[in-house]
This record gives sequence, C-alpha cells and structure tokens, in this order.
Amino acid sequence: MDRNTTTGLILIGAVMVAFFMLNQPPEQPIQQENAKEQTQKESEIKQEEPSEIALNDTNSNTLSFEDSIIGAQLAEQKEQQRLINEFGVFYKSGIGVEKDFTLQNDKISLAVSSKGGSINEAKMIEKSEDGKYKYKTHHDFVNDIEEPLSLFEKNSSTMSLVVEDIENSSLIYTRDLFFEAVKSTDSSLVIRANAGAADQYLQFSYLLPKGKYDIEFQIDYHNLDDMIDPQVDFEWGMKGLSTEKLADDERMICSIMYRYFGEGRDYMTERSDKEEEIQGTMNWIAFKHKFFSSILISDQEGFTSGKMVQRQLESDDYTISYYTNVELPSQESIALKFFFGPNDYDLLSEYDNEMEDIVNLGWGIFGWVNKFMIGPIFNFIKTWGVGFGLAILLLTLIVKIIIMPLTYKNYVSSAKMKVLKPEITKLNSKFEGKTDKNTAMKKQQETMALYRQTGVNPMAGCIPVVIQMPILFAVFRYFPASLDLRHQGFLWAEDLSSFDSILELGFEIPFYGDHISLFTLLMAASTLFYTMMNSNQMTPSGPGMPNMKVIMYMFPIMMLFFFNTYSSGLSYYYLCGNVMNMGIMWGIKKYMVDEEKIRAQIEQNKKKPKKKSRFQQRMEDIAKQQQKKKR
Repeated sequence: MDRNTTTGLILIGAVMVAFFMLNQPPEQPIQQENAKEQTQKESEIKQEEPSEIALNDTNSNTLSFEDSIIGAQLAEQKEQQRLINEFGVFYKSGIGVEKDFTLQNDKISLAVSSKGGSINEAKMIEKSEDGKYKYKTHHDFVNDIEEPLSLFEKNSSTMSLVVEDIENSSLIYTRDLFFEAVKSTDSSLVIRANAGAADQYLQFSYLLPKGKYDIEFQIDYHNLDDMIDPQVDFEWGMKGLSTEKLADDERMICSIMYRYFGEGRDYMTERSDKEEEIQGTMNWIAFKHKFFSSILISDQEGFTSGKMVQRQLESDDYTISYYTNVELPSQESIALKFFFGPNDYDLLSEYDNEMEDIVNLGWGIFGWVNKFMIGPIFNFIKTWGVGFGLAILLLTLIVKIIIMPLTYKNYVSSAKMKVLKPEITKLNSKFEGKTDKNTAMKKQQETMALYRQTGVNPMAGCIPVVIQMPILFAVFRYFPASLDLRHQGFLWAEDLSSFDSILELGFEIPFYGDHISLFTLLMAASTLFYTMMNSNQMTPSGPGMPNMKVIMYMFPIMMLFFFNTYSSGLSYYYLCGNVMNMGIMWGIKKYMVDEEKIRAQIEQNKKKPKKKSRFQQRMEDIAKQQQKKKR
C-alpha cells in the first residue's frame, strides 16, 4: 500500500472520529432531561394527590350541607316550640307584620290593628253644614285647627281576649297575635288569627253602619272547641284624652257607668280611685268622658262576672284611666257592640237600654226637674234658632214666670215677718240673759202665741224656697253636662260649657285658680246685692244661734271660689236669675204688696179670737206637764 493510500485512510479515519465526537450528546442535557423526567413524575404524583384532596373536600362539603339543613330544621323546630309555648294553639299567628285597617262612615273613623285585631283609635269625623268638623278639641277650636276629635289613641289603649290553651294550660292574649285580613272595606272588616290547622281559627268581624256611632263586633271560634277553654275573658282599657279647656274640670264628670239587666244606670263616683266587682248580668259598660262616651254593649247574653277599675290621672293630657275585665258567654259566636259618640240625651235614648242616663242630670227630684222641666224648655227654645246666650236668658225668664206664685207667696211671708220684726225683737230682749229650760220653753210659748195672734206663719216663707231649691240644684247638673253649650260663645265667653277668663293671673291661688271668671264675679256680686235687699226682712237670731246675716254675706264670697272653674253657662244662668229676682222683688214690693196694709191686717188679727191648732195645743200641754213634774 503506497504512501498516498495510507494518507487517505488516515484522513478518512480522522474525519469519522471527528464526526462521532461532534454528534455525541453532551452530559449536562442528559442530566437536565433526567431532572425533567423526575419533575414530571413528581408532578404526576402531585396531580394524583390533589385529586384525593379534592375528593376529600367534596365529601366534607356534602356533610356540611346536610348539617346545615338539619341545623335549620332544628332551629325551625326550636322556634316553633317557642311560639307554641308562648302562643299555644295560635302559634302560627305569633309572628307577622303589623298593619292598620281603617273603618269609617259619616260619623266616626276607627283604626283596627292587625296585631291584636283591636280598635286602637276612635275619631269623631262628623261635619257641620259649613263643612268643618263638628267635634274638635278645645285647643283646635280656639285656634281654628281642622282636626277631628280623638277619644283615645293607640299608645294609651288596650283591647284583648284572654284565652286559656287546654293542652298547655297557659293564657293567650290576643293583643299579641297577628291577624290576617279576610275581607276589608270602608265599612267592614273580617280578620283571623290562625291556629294549628287550616280550618281552625279565631275570627273578628267588624261592621260599621252608615249614620251610626256604634260598630257591630262579632267573635267566632272556628273548630277550637277541644283546644281552648270555653271561659274567655275580655279586657278593655284606655286613658281618656283631655279634649276640653281644663283636664281637672273634666275629671269632675268623667267616670265608669254601667247597667245590669232589669235595673237602672249606676256609676262609680267621680273624682275617685275605685274598683268594683261585677255581680250579676251586665248590659253595658261605659267609659264616660265629659261630653263623649266609649261603651261596650251586650244586648243578648250580657257579662256575668269581672271587674271595673278607674284611676285619676294627674296630667294635662289625660283625664282618668278606665279598665274593665269581663267574662264572655261560652258560645261559638258572640255578638257585641261598641259605641263611640257624643253624650246626647236624645241620641242615647234611641238605644232603649237607659244609656241616656249616662248624661248625669242628678239623682232623684233633681234629675226629674231636668228631664221634665229644664231640658224640654231649653230644647224648645233651641228650635227658635236664637243664640245660646239668649236661650239661657229666655230659659231663666220662663222658669221665673212658672214659679212666680211661689215667689209672691215667699215675699208676702217675708213682708209679714218684717212688720212683726220689732215685736219679735222686743220679745227676745225680754228673755235675754236667761238660759234655763223653763225660760226657753216660756219664750217659745210666747213666740208661738204672737204668731197665732197676728196670723203670721213663720214657715210660710220656707215652703216656697224649699220648692225652688230643686231647680237651683238641677241646673247645677244640667249646664256643665249640656253638649249643646260646647264651643258656643257668648259675649266675652268663648265656650259656655267651660269657664270664661278675662284675666290670667300667672300664678295659682289655692281653691280659686289662675284666672278670673267675669261671669262668676258678676254672679257673686248679684247674689250679694240680692242678699242686701233681703237683709232687712230677716228675723233676728235667737240666743246661741248663728248670725244668719253673716252666713248670707259669706255665701257670695264662697261662690267666687267654687264657681271660678265651672261652666260659664251655669254662672250666667245664676246671674240672670239673681237680676230677675231683684226685679221681681222690686215689682212685687212696689205694685203688689203694701206693708202698711199688712201691718193693719196684723193689728186686726190680734183683736180676733184665735183657735189653737192641734200642734200648738200639744206643745202647750207638753210644757204644762213638764212644769207640773218639776213642781
């Protein structure tokens, strides 16, 4: 093999060695590839691990969802048990949203709450011919504010049935239940408190007829016979809102009045804190305000037991607190009635259950005088269309004309006593300083003999006064209770049903007040002048007897304190009466009675023989027997 061939083979070998060396993979990339493969394997492992964790998390969430459902069910059961413990059979009505329903006609407007299903507000929305509200508070009246008068408000009234759950032996108050409306219109409302089943419920139905002050109230127990005790109590109470000029004056008339079937109206004494148990079957219970009333009526079964409570409130906003708790009849359906309206005698008479006697005209003869004399005359005068100030004046005049014969007889008797006064004075001075029983008896005998000789009857003047007294006391009740005088002005008095004031003192005088009533002042002054006119006809007081003149002069001063916060219409009536009495006395004295003729008649009577009366003979016989025993 030659040198060239050898050189060629060597070069070919070197090229091949160089080729293999150049194409051999480096060591680091291999390691990196191995590391990459390792990382991929770890990643696969990690991918497997999260899958397991994810599986575990899915199982955990499934368990938490089931627990939440169970927890919610337990909470719901716990809440239901709480409602059952608190509301018994009516647990479904233990929660809800409170809403007010309005019932109204042309007379009144009532608000009924879905919570409790109770009447929680009553407003007088009746309007006069001028389109303004007929009844407003005194504040709104004097300030010309057009707002209807409210008898009571939601935050100061309560109305509830008290039901006993038989299973739980617990009391349920419907004032805590939420009622659902079944029917609702302007004049009617039907609401229900649902019990455990769909066909078990307590239902209240309200119906307000047009032109009426009363609303029909019916209670229905639907399929609840085995679930509640048949004895159900009814609670009703309120704080009476002050609607007049002075709350303390209203309290003089506000009280709870009531009537048992077959009996007359009765009442709890005004200005008292009192509680009475119901004993018998009661027809109605009235929360009497001064000029309005809120009355619960049962025309059929009545209320057989319970209690009534009234409390005086020392507040300018409220008068007294009224409360009653009565047992309702054990029936599936109970029909009751509420009256929210004015204390109008003729209006209340239409109910034919003696509710008209809520207008307290006085007891006994005083009430008869108001019912059969003062009231009819005043109502007749009203039909003439005159103002109420003039109506009171005409009423006074008519009453004075009616009792004119009594007034005349009283004055004639007073004139005779005046003529006889010097002789009586002389007789009293004869026995002055002697106080033994024999002297007193002898003085009495001589006095009676003087009366017999002169033909003067000392009691003749007392009888007409006694007969007139019921009229004076009757009007004392009539005018403060007269709805007709409410918000009727006359002269400086803006409201004849309340006191007039010409000056506010800015401070309180005990037993008098913080103002000056001009009508009271004039009435007291006229009483004083009338007393002075009569003073010279008063017989002198005997030994040990109080001075009648002093008493008569003190009386007008007492009237200033007593009448300063009373109805200005009442003071005005007495003022008119005093002025007319003075005029009548002047007329009788000047034109009808001649004292000289009376004196001559008395002297003539002394000369005539007088037959002793049985009473006089008996008095003398008793005196003689006493003297004989002493001898």
